[in-house]
Amino acid sequence: MPMEVGYLVDLLRRVRKYYTASLTITEGEFDGKIVVVVAGGVGREAARRAAGILLDGHRPSWIISAGFAGALNPEVARGDVALPAEIVDADGRRFPVVRPEPLGQGIRHLTGRLLTVDGVILTPAEKAELRQEFAADFVDMESSAVAAICAERLIRFLSVRVISDDAHSELPREVAKLIKQSGGRRVGAALRAIWNRPTSLKDLLRLQGQALEAADRLAQFLTHCLGQLPA
Repeated sequence: MPMEVGYLVDLLRRVRKYYTASLTITEGEFDGKIVVVVAGGVGREAARRAAGILLDGHRPSWIISAGFAGALNPEVARGDVALPAEIVDADGRRFPVVRPEPLGQGIRHLTGRLLTVDGVILTPAEKAELRQEFAADFVDMESSAVAAICAERLIRFLSVRVISDDAHSELPREVAKLIKQSGGRRVGAALRAIWNRPTSLKDLLRLQGQALEAADRLAQFLTHCLGQLPA
């Protein structure tokens, strides 16, 4: 989502923007490298479409699936940065991630297994069930789709995720509805959520603050890694 990559885009220089029917592609420079960012949307289908656009239009040396993730491992804390060593999905497909040896050195981060699912995981019980079934440490909704298209096209792939909620936290039920919306529709969905449950305003404001913190950490880690990625 735009919130996830906003801080990263702010750090790019000589920014240029291109537009498709549904996506904005932002191209800029950082540390001597050309960096292209697209907020592809939520879910595997949206992520694969965005990755395909990048691969067709820019011929990148690396594709990074970057954003937020939930923790399944109880030892993982909100705000931790994850650089998974393996991506799995609910269909049983596995995508080992080969990364340069120095990548991430100098900033604390976690490795482990990232599970990609098709819906928002709201409750600790759901997280515990997925942890037991897949032995995964983190969960998101996009990375396996990006890993799959990169494997097909023989493009080097990484996933970088900041933990937005730990394994013990329960997300408000409104999150599952809001995350599926975009632009003005998301605003409308938020207003309806507040109308139906006035106390949700406090929850949504808290989550927004946490999301901004996570986006800042994501940008810091990504820019640190950009200088360590070989061409």
